[in-house]
Amino acid sequence: MSRRWIFVIGCYNSGTTLLENILHQHPAIAGLPGEGQFLTDALITPKDAGVPRLWVEKENLFRFLPGEKSLEAAKVQQDWIGLLDNPKAPFAIEKSPTNAARTLWLQQYFDKSYFIHIVRNGYAVAMGIHDKVLAVYGDRTHLLEKAAHQWGRSLEIVLEDTPNLTHFLEIRYEAFTANPINVMAQICHFLGIPPLPQTIFEQEYAIHELQSKITNKNSVRLSKMTVKQKEIIYAQAGKLLDKYGYSANN
Repeated sequence: MSRRWIFVIGCYNSGTTLLENILHQHPAIAGLPGEGQFLTDALITPKDAGVPRLWVEKENLFRFLPGEKSLEAAKVQQDWIGLLDNPKAPFAIEKSPTNAARTLWLQQYFDKSYFIHIVRNGYAVAMGIHDKVLAVYGDRTHLLEKAAHQWGRSLEIVLEDTPNLTHFLEIRYEAFTANPINVMAQICHFLGIPPLPQTIFEQEYAIHELQSKITNKNSVRLSKMTVKQKEIIYAQAGKLLDKYGYSANN
């Protein structure tokens, strides 16, 4: 069948899981039992590379370009297709943070690819990555600097590749959580599928072991940020924070 792939891309802690969970409930969209990067042996994961949640530290291992790794692409497709929960659905959705490094590669090898890029306040994202890595793996040298660089470089790569993507839509986490019905209607229009029922947006979703309704969590992260942490994040990602109009207060 002629299957179209939806790739939800974005930095860690940016709302990709929430967005994927909601879209996956659409009857036209099949999904996988987890992130695709863990469901094939053709792709290395950041954890296996020694850079959990910080893949830009070893960008060369994840940044695939068109024409490269055709055998790996065939193996990834084979592995993923075999795990889809609704093989007859016209769309399949996949969400791995490392896909931000290889959108042009995915577009070449996965026919009719659609990319939905979600962007969240880099201060909140950097703090989230920092806290997650710290809690799971312990303290690491210059961890907050690396977390801020992860947000900035991941976003920078997507912006570099966007002009060559045929189907690309960028949304903001802040707009999505403020008005999920309208943003999801925009996404469904982009995909050419009917909108989701309103009841979908009244549910609670489990994100990072926490169960809650769709809400903007930025204030939770930003309220814990010190002046020094703010300075560290801005030093690493200030150009893109300014470009997107993000501050330490929103």
